[in-house]
Amino acid sequence: MHVFNDLKFRPWAAALIDTFYALRFPTLARRFRRVHGRAPKIALPETYYDWMQWRKLVDHNPLFVTLGDKLKARDYVAQRIPALMLPRLLWAGDGSAAIPEDVLRSNVVVKTSNGSNRNFFIRDGKYAPDELSRTLKRWRAEGPYERRLGEWAYGQIERRIFVEELLPCSTGPLIDIAIRAGGGQVAFGSLVLHTKTDRESTIYLSREGERLSVECGAGISEADLDAVPVPEGYAAAVAHAAHLSRNIDYARFDFLWSDGALYGGEITVYPGSGIDLLHLQTHRRETTPMSVWDVRKSWFLSTPQPGWRGVYREMLLDELDRRGWIAVP
Repeated sequence: MHVFNDLKFRPWAAALIDTFYALRFPTLARRFRRVHGRAPKIALPETYYDWMQWRKLVDHNPLFVTLGDKLKARDYVAQRIPALMLPRLLWAGDGSAAIPEDVLRSNVVVKTSNGSNRNFFIRDGKYAPDELSRTLKRWRAEGPYERRLGEWAYGQIERRIFVEELLPCSTGPLIDIAIRAGGGQVAFGSLVLHTKTDRESTIYLSREGERLSVECGAGISEADLDAVPVPEGYAAAVAHAAHLSRNIDYARFDFLWSDGALYGGEITVYPGSGIDLLHLQTHRRETTPMSVWDVRKSWFLSTPQPGWRGVYREMLLDELDRRGWIAVP
C-alpha cells in the first residue's frame, strides 16, 4: 500500500503536497491567506475556495483551455446555442498585430483572448492611440495568470487581441448576468451593474430569480439595488447555462442584457481565481456552488492518471468516500 493511501500517513502526505504548491505559487498562497486567514488546502480540499485552488493546480482539463480562450469560447457557445446572439466580432489578430484604424471608429471594446479584466473601451471612435498602445504593451508584459495565481488554462491559450462591438444601452444600463452551473444544474445567478468601475455592484439571485443578497459598490445603496428589476432575459440565461454546463463539472456562464436583448458572454472556469469571497448570504445549500459541483466528475478524478498523480487520485477518491462526499459550501 502506498504511503498516500495509509490513513496514518495521509495528513503528512497532504501537508507535503500543500507545501510544494505554496512554494511554487507564492503569490497565490499569500493572496489566499490574506483573504481567508489560512493557507489553501489543495491536497485534500474542504471548501469551495479550496476546490477552486485544486482545480487550478491539479485538474488540468483540456476543455478548460477552450473555455478560457475568449475567441474559442464564442464558437463553443454558438455551436451549442445557435439562436443566442453574441456581440459582433469586428477583428482579431495576434498580440503584436496592429488593429486597423477603421475598426476603432465606433463603439467597441478591445480585449485579449487569454486573460480577464483586460478591456479597453472606445466610444464614438474617441481614444488616445498612445494609451491603447501602452495598454496592449502592458497586457503582453503581464503574461498569463498561470504564473502568478496558478490559473493553468490561461497559460495554454494562444495570445490574441480582438475587437468586439460595444453593446448599446439606450433604454437602460448594461447588465452582466452571471450564472453558476455544473452538470446541467444551476446553483445561483447574479446581476452585475457598473462593471469594472468603483461603483460595481452585485445582486445575487436564486435560479428562480429570488433575491438572496447584494454587494454595493461606491455610492450605491441597497435601496438603489432593490429598485433594479430582474431582467426579462434572466430565465433564458439560466436555461442556457444549464444546457452549456451539461459536460462541465462547474463554471460561471456570463451573459449580457442590453436594450431588451440577451447576448452570450464568456465562460469562466476560475471565477475570482477561486479566492475572492462570494458575498452570498444564504443558508440554503441548494444555492451554493458545491450544490451542483460534483468534483468526482472533474477531469482529473474521472480520468486515469499516470505515475504519482494516479496514486494521489486514488487517495483523494478514497478520502471523498470516507467523507460521504460532503463538501463545505
